[in-house]
Amino acid sequence: MRYAAMIMAVVMLFFAGCTEKHGEGEGHKEERISKTLWTEGMELFVEYDDPSAGKAAEFIVHLTRLSDFRPVSEGMLTLTFIPETGEPVVVKTEKPERPGIFHAEVVLKQKGAYRLKASLSGAGLTEEAVLPGIEVHGEGDHEGGHGHEEGERGGDIAFSKEQQWAVEFMTGPPVRQTVSSTLVAPGEIIPVSTAEAVLSAPLAGIISLSQRLPYAGKRVHKGEVLAVIEPPVSQEGGIGQLSAAYAEAKNRLSLALKEHERAKRLYEAKAAPKRRLEEAELGLETAKAVFEPLEKAMQQLGKGSAGNRVIIRAPFSGVVVEVLASNGKGVEPGQALLRIIDSSTLWLRANLPATEIGGLKELDRATCAIPGIEGELLPSRLVTVNEMIDPKTRTAAVIYELDNSAGRLRVGMFADVSIATGRMENSLTLPEEALFEDEGRFFAFVQKEGALFERREVKTGIRGRGSVQILSGVKEDERIVLKGGYYVKLAALSSRMPLDDGHGHAH
Repeated sequence: MRYAAMIMAVVMLFFAGCTEKHGEGEGHKEERISKTLWTEGMELFVEYDDPSAGKAAEFIVHLTRLSDFRPVSEGMLTLTFIPETGEPVVVKTEKPERPGIFHAEVVLKQKGAYRLKASLSGAGLTEEAVLPGIEVHGEGDHEGGHGHEEGERGGDIAFSKEQQWAVEFMTGPPVRQTVSSTLVAPGEIIPVSTAEAVLSAPLAGIISLSQRLPYAGKRVHKGEVLAVIEPPVSQEGGIGQLSAAYAEAKNRLSLALKEHERAKRLYEAKAAPKRRLEEAELGLETAKAVFEPLEKAMQQLGKGSAGNRVIIRAPFSGVVVEVLASNGKGVEPGQALLRIIDSSTLWLRANLPATEIGGLKELDRATCAIPGIEGELLPSRLVTVNEMIDPKTRTAAVIYELDNSAGRLRVGMFADVSIATGRMENSLTLPEEALFEDEGRFFAFVQKEGALFERREVKTGIRGRGSVQILSGVKEDERIVLKGGYYVKLAALSSRMPLDDGHGHAH
C-alpha cells in the first residue's frame, strides 16, 4: 500500500508539474480561445489569441492521428483563413515545432467572421478540416467572453495534449451494437463417459514380459494388444479355476431351470403350493446371477486368449493416460492395468452456482476460454444438466461437448465458461475500461474539446464480452475516453488547483 501511495504521489506531481510549467516564458495573453474538430483520421485542436483586425495573433495547432492517438511529427500544415468577403489569408508551416504542435503568426486585416481551413500534407497523412467561427474584432469592439473563464469551467478537467500523447490514450464515440450479458463459471475438461475405459485383469496371473505395457501418452488403435497375462504358478484364481467355476455354475443353472419348470407345472395342476414355485423362481435367479459374469469372462477369454495366456486388447482407438501395473508383476482378478480415453471429442463440465442456474434459459449459448489457447471455443452441443445441486459446493454441473480433432485440448485443463443470460439489440455501448465506479455509481470521462474533459455519471445496463450497455448519461455524437481514463482521473485530482488561462496546452 505504501508503494502504491508513493506511485500515486509521483504521478500527481507529474500532472501538477506539467500544469505549472504551462505558459512559462510564452507571453500568453490573459484570454485564449480554443476550438476542436475531428475528421476521419485526425483531431484538430486550435488555441489562439482573441484576434483584432490588423494585429498579429498567435495560433497554436495541435494535430493528433486518430489511428494511434499519437502526435503528427512531420508534414506541412497550411492554414487558410477565409472571410465572408474578400481574399483569404494563407499561412504555411513547413513542419511542427515539436511533435504534434504547429505555431503560426497571423495578421487578419479585416474584422468579421472567418472560416479556418487546415490542410496537412506529407508524413503519410493527408487531411483537411474546416473550422468555422473565427471572429476578428475591430478597434473599439469590446473584447472578452470568448475564452474559458473560471466560472465557465465548473468541474472541467484539464488534460493537455502532451499528457495524452505520453500515455496509452484513446477517445471515441459510443458504439451501437448487440450486447449479451454473461455468467462466467469455472469449468474443467473431462473425458466423454463412453470414451473412457479402465482395463482390468479378468484373472490372476503375471504380466508377460514378452508384451510390455504401453507408456502413458501412447496412442493406440482398436483391437491393438496392450497386455498379456501369463497363468499364475498356482491355479488358484487362474484360468483353470475359472473354467471349473464356470462349469459348476452352468450345471446349477441347468438344474434350476428344470426345477422351475417342474414347480410351475405342479402349481398350475394344483398339485403343489405357490410357495414351491416362488422358491424355484428364487433359485433360478440366483443361479443366473452366478452364471452370467462367469460366462462373460469365458467369452472374453475365448476372444483374447492363447492357450492359458490372457490377451488384453484396446476396446477403441485412443490414448493411454494412466498405467496402473508393472511388467513382470503379479495381478489379482479385477486389478486395474491401464486407463485409456478417446480424446477426439471431450466434455466441458461447468459448475454453475445454485443461485443462478434457475434463471438461465439459454444454457446452450455458451463459450469457453482456456488459458494458453488463443480465442474462445464454441461447444458443439449441450450434453446434460445435472438436476441435483452438490451439497458441498452448492453448484450444479452442466456438461458441453467440445470437438478436439485438432488435438489442442487435454483432459484436466481448466476453463472459464461464459453463458448468455440476456441480449439487447442495437444498444449504445462503451468498453468496460471506459467506466469507473464510485460508491456504486458509474461514470465516464467526456472529451469536451482537445484538452478539456468532464466527468459524467452514466446509467448502465447489461454487460458482456467487454462491453457495457449505456442507458443514459452520454450521447452518440460525444467523444468518450476509451483508454487512459485513469490518467484523466488523476488529472482531475491534480487540477483542483487554479488553472492558468491558457490551459497549459503548449509548453
